[in-house]
Amino acid sequence: MEHKEGIMAEKILLAILASGNLFLFIKFLIERWDRMHSLPVTTRLDKLEKDGLRMQLLFLITLQPTEKREILKLAEYYFATLKGNWYMTSIFNKWLEENDIAKPEWFENK
Repeated sequence: MEHKEGIMAEKILLAILASGNLFLFIKFLIERWDRMHSLPVTTRLDKLEKDGLRMQLLFLITLQPTEKREILKLAEYYFATLKGNWYMTSIFNKWLEENDIAKPEWFENK
């Protein structure tokens, strides 16, 4: 009987050790992935601000293209302050041409 209890205790001990090591291994993998893929909070906030402003600018150009002052204000903040320069550059260029507006100083190099 003692032999059977000893084997059972050994199995329980091995299960406890294995589950602890498995937990540590999973924790290690998660932390490693986080370090490799996560951005600092400020970088993520900057990206969110730029994404939100890009959407506002796109909607304003699409839905209210005659609101020149507001579009130019948003565009200056997007392109000059936030250094945005993704697909909005060509859309904004086209809007400038269609509305007979000279390229603003802050947009010259785009």
